[in-house]
Amino acid sequence: MDITDKKILKILSENANTTATEISTMVNLSVPAVNKRILRMQTDGIIERFTIVTSPKELNKTVHAFVFIQMQYGENIKALLEYAKNEPDVLECYSVTGDYDYVLKICAKDIDSLEDKILRIKGNRGVLKSHTMISLMEHKFSPTVLPDMKD
Repeated sequence: MDITDKKILKILSENANTTATEISTMVNLSVPAVNKRILRMQTDGIIERFTIVTSPKELNKTVHAFVFIQMQYGENIKALLEYAKNEPDVLECYSVTGDYDYVLKICAKDIDSLEDKILRIKGNRGVLKSHTMISLMEHKFSPTVLPDMKD
């Protein structure tokens, strides 16, 4: 991946709807060359998919929380991970180090809805303990990992 590929990734990360024609002007390449580079980055797995970023406010889901979960190991973990995978309001799920085993980022329309979601999580067999932190304000959100431009 060269500096031009990195510039293309940065442009697409800011707006995935940017056309190849617009990108070609920004990086001084022909449209077919830009399309070829984007296709190669998709084939190589650098670009996994193109998606959208929605507005929580407009969708009435402005309460975000991080739920830390300590699990009893065994088959119960599969159930928790399946729940996280299939529940659209679980935005992210990570296994982590430290006192807890997993952290889930979830969204909800209000505190009552959040409590329902947390109770469902706690209802999974094998959940030993949980700790919830409610997000007050988002100061940075970056859905895309970009390469270092210096390399």
